[in-house]
Amino acid sequence: MASTLTTMSFLRPLGLPRPATVRHFLRFSTSTQCREAQAAHTPPAEDPNLIASRQASASYPPSTLKSLPRPKESKASHRTKYPRAEREYPTRHPVHTGAKATPAPLEPLPTEQCAPNLAYFVTRTPSKELPVYQLTKRGGNLKITRVRKIDGRREVLRDELRTELGLQEKDAVVNAITGHVVLKGWWKKEVTGFLARRRF
Repeated sequence: MASTLTTMSFLRPLGLPRPATVRHFLRFSTSTQCREAQAAHTPPAEDPNLIASRQASASYPPSTLKSLPRPKESKASHRTKYPRAEREYPTRHPVHTGAKATPAPLEPLPTEQCAPNLAYFVTRTPSKELPVYQLTKRGGNLKITRVRKIDGRREVLRDELRTELGLQEKDAVVNAITGHVVLKGWWKKEVTGFLARRRF
């Protein structure tokens, strides 16, 4: 009998939820949003000063008025009438002026000294650039230039770059693990021109 009463008390109908709970869930419905949008779309009340100025007589303002009347034109367009002056700052680099510096045209070497008639081949990157990179190590004290994507005899390219740049034997080496040619110093412009003349 006690278990039956417990079950009946559990199955008794629940009371209605609070109005605040119902409003919380109804605020996501479309009809509620439409009503809120219509309520928010009420036109704003007109400025009473503007209404008074329209209803004023032609003899306004009187001669006894000591303060100046409100100007007829708005001063909100002050910035458009007087735009900010453009300043010209001195620049040292030609790129800052907006005109990009065009590199001087390179004269290619004879066909026998150009790719693919060489013992090595340098493949360009997917963005059609030569794989020559400048890096810094040891906190910026060591500057190196790295040439990647080399196929064939990398030692021949290393020796030619060493002769072209006038580097010592220890300043131009081939990394045995990665196969990159590493040069001591920043030589990207010179190495890029060296490879471009050989039609890589």
